[in-house]
Amino acid sequence: MINAFLKDPLANTLAVIVLIALVVSWIASLAIILKDKPVHAAKSWHNKLLPIFALLGIPAALDLLQTSGLEFFLAMIATIALLLNIAVPLLRTTEKSPHTLVVDWYKWAVPVISVGGLAVAGYLAFVETANLSPLCGPVGDCGSVQSSKYATLFGVLPIGILGLAGYFAILVAWLARQFGPASLNKWSDLAVWGFCIFGVLFSTYLTFLEPFVIGATCMWCITSAVFMILLLWVSTPAAQQALTIPEEDE
Repeated sequence: MINAFLKDPLANTLAVIVLIALVVSWIASLAIILKDKPVHAAKSWHNKLLPIFALLGIPAALDLLQTSGLEFFLAMIATIALLLNIAVPLLRTTEKSPHTLVVDWYKWAVPVISVGGLAVAGYLAFVETANLSPLCGPVGDCGSVQSSKYATLFGVLPIGILGLAGYFAILVAWLARQFGPASLNKWSDLAVWGFCIFGVLFSTYLTFLEPFVIGATCMWCITSAVFMILLLWVSTPAAQQALTIPEEDE
């Protein structure tokens, strides 16, 4: 494990930091879900940490922004999603902006982050299915990660396609919550959280492999892992409320 880590200590250190954040996030989310009293996103202490977790993705985003063409365009989408999750929650704490996007950010953050995730996972799915080597900046080694045996699930399903399906499922469940019948509200909230907790757990596994088994870190993967952390944090309160508030009181 140590020998693998030392192959690229700079990039692998970032992976370890994100790995710790992943573990903390899913443990904290489960602890919040099990609370008896409803937790409200706007008043809960944990969502104040959203900008901090979003900052974890900035080093990877800055690396990806040193690419060009399609990669640069997709990196810009991912960077904007990260920056919004830093700026808007901070603006919200000032309570000076009445804009719906700011006031209800913990609702609208889901599609914003999902779009960023779709850009990242979509790119990885493209290079995997086209048998190409992914391009990233000077830090890390995306090619080594994508050419490893861990780039496919059970040796069949490319991880990028699995990630693409996951972000799409989260977005569909969120749309069902916002625009579907009221009878679906509870199950939609739980579905969003369920997809997110699975994504974080799977990202934990993949992020562990990069520094300690493969010995290389992919900045596209790190960015996706941070997106899953953010999605889990913003989806947890609604899911917890769905479990604690009786349907007739919703």
